[in-house]
Amino acid sequence: MKIFSRFAIFVGLGVLLSGCAASSPTFLNSASLIAGHEASLYWEIFIETLIIFILIIGAFIWIFIRDRDRCGKKIVPPQIYGKLAWAAVPLLAIVLLDGADFVAMARTMFAVAPPAASSQDIQLHVIGHRWWWEFDYKDQNIVTANELHIPVGATVQITLDSVDVIHSFWVPQLTGKTDVIPGQTNHMWITSDQIGEFLGQCTEFCGTEHAMMRIKAVVQSQADFDAWVANQQKPAAQPKTDLEQAGHTTVTTLCASCHSLNPAEPEEKTGPNLTHLFSRSIFAGGTYDLNDANLRSWLKDPQAMKPGNDMGVTLSPAQIDQLAAYLELLK
Repeated sequence: MKIFSRFAIFVGLGVLLSGCAASSPTFLNSASLIAGHEASLYWEIFIETLIIFILIIGAFIWIFIRDRDRCGKKIVPPQIYGKLAWAAVPLLAIVLLDGADFVAMARTMFAVAPPAASSQDIQLHVIGHRWWWEFDYKDQNIVTANELHIPVGATVQITLDSVDVIHSFWVPQLTGKTDVIPGQTNHMWITSDQIGEFLGQCTEFCGTEHAMMRIKAVVQSQADFDAWVANQQKPAAQPKTDLEQAGHTTVTTLCASCHSLNPAEPEEKTGPNLTHLFSRSIFAGGTYDLNDANLRSWLKDPQAMKPGNDMGVTLSPAQIDQLAAYLELLK
């Protein structure tokens, strides 16, 4: 009995600890219609499985106790070989349970299917890079990276492409995951009925820094989203001091082959759009908070912070000061 008691304790602790983080990026803590239906399906199957588990383990325990040797006397349990009921009842139970699971799954699939396209939908092109996400808002002429902004209650129609290897886009609290495959355009949709910030992750192993390819989805009121769009559509800030001017020159020369200062970024670049870099709270694939200290560390040695990334330039301390001064204007 000690074994079963310890097992029950471990199971209970696992359940309790799994729910400790209220903002945990799990579909069970849903913030959208899609994740809500997925969570309901999960709990239906989990409870069904738990009941079966308890019945089977309970039957085993009861049989072990009933048929144990007593005072050295060997107990011969009842023999049930050849009785049809012992095969028919489990078979019927399996058929009924599988049928119920099929109905629940089909109901969920229909519930989370993309709604009919509307002119009010936001059209978003998501492009996977090793190892960061590019977000291209086609109708708003905005290109940004890693930090996704959407208005609460809106339907966002997403097309997904990759420029290198297979990735997988997933913001668990908002939507299911969809693979991002080079040479194949996939589609999904996303929505949220709750204002807040929700974390996501690439969920298809895509190289050494796969775990550092993260997403932050910011769900805002319509007014806040409109203000964000208006700011993102503005041109990049112009330098005011000599230090900022030197940084601007470096960005438009040394950095221009990989980064753009055009909010619409008309041509594909290797690195993220920098037009409003400091309007974002994260960088380097959503791995680091975007602040002066982290930016300077990145400019000094990007490979130390994220080995294998495509940025391999060597900058002098003076260039780092110049770049930091200008980049921090880009809000």
